[in-house]
Amino acid sequence: MNYKRKANITLAAVFGLFLVAALLEHFNPNIFGIRLIYFVSEAALVGGIADWFAVTAIFKKPLGWGYHTALIPRNREKVIEAVASMVQKELLRVDVIRKKIEGIPFSDALLNYVEKQGGSVYLTDKLVAYIRRYAEKQESDQLAEKLAEFLRPKAKAWKLTPKVQAASGWALKHGYIDQGLDRLAEGLWDKASEGETREVIFRYLEEIKEEKVSNGGSILRTLMGFVEMSDGLNLEDAADALQVELLLTLRNLQDHKHPLRVNLKETLLNSLARLSFDPGFAAQVELLKNDVLDDALFERLLESFLQTALELAASPSTPLEPNALYQAVYPYVEKYWVNVQENMVLQETMNSFITDTLCRVIQNEHDMIGNMVRETLAAYTDQDLNQFIEEKAGNDLQWIRINGSMIGGIVGLILFLFLDFVYAPIIMPVLVPVIAQFPH
Repeated sequence: MNYKRKANITLAAVFGLFLVAALLEHFNPNIFGIRLIYFVSEAALVGGIADWFAVTAIFKKPLGWGYHTALIPRNREKVIEAVASMVQKELLRVDVIRKKIEGIPFSDALLNYVEKQGGSVYLTDKLVAYIRRYAEKQESDQLAEKLAEFLRPKAKAWKLTPKVQAASGWALKHGYIDQGLDRLAEGLWDKASEGETREVIFRYLEEIKEEKVSNGGSILRTLMGFVEMSDGLNLEDAADALQVELLLTLRNLQDHKHPLRVNLKETLLNSLARLSFDPGFAAQVELLKNDVLDDALFERLLESFLQTALELAASPSTPLEPNALYQAVYPYVEKYWVNVQENMVLQETMNSFITDTLCRVIQNEHDMIGNMVRETLAAYTDQDLNQFIEEKAGNDLQWIRINGSMIGGIVGLILFLFLDFVYAPIIMPVLVPVIAQFPH
């Protein structure tokens, strides 16, 4: 049972009690109890009707009475503006919203969500998918042209020579110089072990022999003939021996502690150090850099590089067989993901950034709150607006009606007792002689 029905039943019950009491009082005017019930029910009925009229007048015209009634429909714009202003400026003020937002741990929630989704694997999948979608929409030649336009003015301002020393130090620290020397030694060893290399050595020895013989005259040629006949000079064996010696040397080059490897590494680093401080070398590097940047070959190189990169990005990737792009991106994502999880200062910075961003958006768009309320309420008909307010405050309004009957009855009881036990027996005997003295 809703409160409006309760209020109606209460008013109807009071009205019924009043009718019964009026009928009994008409036939028994001197019975104290009947007079008491009649007086109290009359006062309760007056209070209930008055409050019913007042509550009903808020929403419509009670009994067609149009004087200062239907307050909400007649003041529709004022009501809407008041509600919108209250929501925007009182309930949802910017400072109130900011205090609530500042207490939300956005960074913790974000990190927990990403971790539940798979952490660095999840982030890598998202990043690779984004790069793949971007790559599918790009043309390598157009992208190379834009990239060249972006890089040329910046690259011409770069000073490459001072970076040589820094790059060599960085490469040495991370072991890239040793890796490069290892690959160089392995590549040379593979090449030196081929039969073609042995043939090159053999031909080179033959060329030396021919040169010496031709420059030595008839006596040297005769001696060389005797040596070859006696097998004292076998170029085949010499070529084999030189190839083996070359392979042994290259094998020693792969040993990080071998003097040959140590000396080669020191020589390389010293050369780089000297070149980085050589003005002539710096000028040549800058000249070469500018020539490369100005040449059309620069764009073709970029196009070739980007085409390969876009093909790698667009190639399919699965958890069991990740493509080259995934393999290249994942280590960096894993590194930074671990750093973000362990870096509390960074998390606080992230949280502050998110909070400040949201607060700026809310401050800039705060009027939208009031506008939304206005637009929503403006779309209501008068009946819908009445129903909306009744749903929010209707119960309290109906209790006003119920309380009106109750308070009216209580006031009626007090007045009846005052009239019967104070006014009639005490006050009236005193007032009548006084009034009688005044001339009529």
